[in-house]
Amino acid sequence: MYRTAIVGCGKIGSEFADDPRVAGIYSHAGAYLACPYTRLVAVCDRDPARLDRCGERWNVRARYFDARQMLAEQQPDIVSICTPDPTHCDLISAAIATPGVRAVLAEKPLALDLKAAQEIVRLASERDVVLLVNYSRRYSKSHINLRDFIQSGQIGEIQTVGGYYTKGILHNGTHWFDLARFLIGEVKRVRGLDIRKEYGIDPTLDAFLEFEGGGSGYLHGCEADAFSLFEMDVIGKVGRVRVIESGHIFEIYQVGDSPHYTGYRTLICTNKLAGGMHNVLLHAVDDLVYCLNEGGQPRCTGKDAIAALKIGLAIRESSRSGQTIQLRVNS
Repeated sequence: MYRTAIVGCGKIGSEFADDPRVAGIYSHAGAYLACPYTRLVAVCDRDPARLDRCGERWNVRARYFDARQMLAEQQPDIVSICTPDPTHCDLISAAIATPGVRAVLAEKPLALDLKAAQEIVRLASERDVVLLVNYSRRYSKSHINLRDFIQSGQIGEIQTVGGYYTKGILHNGTHWFDLARFLIGEVKRVRGLDIRKEYGIDPTLDAFLEFEGGGSGYLHGCEADAFSLFEMDVIGKVGRVRVIESGHIFEIYQVGDSPHYTGYRTLICTNKLAGGMHNVLLHAVDDLVYCLNEGGQPRCTGKDAIAALKIGLAIRESSRSGQTIQLRVNS
């Protein structure tokens, strides 16, 4: 039985478990409770009310305001980092460096700059700590099936990949880049555009992308204050796939005769499937436990997180310089 601890008791750490609209297990605490090989022994948050809600909800007595104190006193086997993005680097590094910690389950992005992220991955490797970064669609069975569908040639050679997102090129943008890498392949060249002129270190940017295997596309940012949005549209030569409603719905299109014009070929929606994020956090914890028991790397590694971060940072740099940036995929 692996002893686990959570730093950050907000939505993804705990509170999604109490949302009646969330299907399946979508919180770290819920995943640790559901996994037969883990036990939640400590939680940490700077907000006293949120900390107590989490502790009461999961019957955890060891509650801390200070993460380093929790790590030193509890020395858990597995640590989840579910805090705001700017804190990730220090807290993930502290968890990896704690004696007895064997695995870290981190929310994205891994860090806000490339050198920091690379140092985290190096430290985890040096200390033989399994590092899993929660780009959650990799743990959705429907998204895994979708990747197999695309890669088996069901929509043909990829022509273009488009999409929409909200809330930061690093925060949610890297979710989109990771999914694009997962479904399509590596991004080789980007150009960023700062349409909204947002303040802060993580603006919501637009981007043009080119893929190593061919094909290109645009990612469009929208204002997070207006609504939440995450979509991907993959168009091949004989079909199309739309990932909509944050991945909860897939639309499948095939080339056919136009119902409107004789002699024209068009894309016709032939199927609308439930996608979904059912039990993604439980699948991530199961993957982590498997790595601890059997060895190997998790389905979403620190290197995967670095690859997504590189794309986001290159787009941000391009938006400032006005230059197209070539990515060094394997560096």
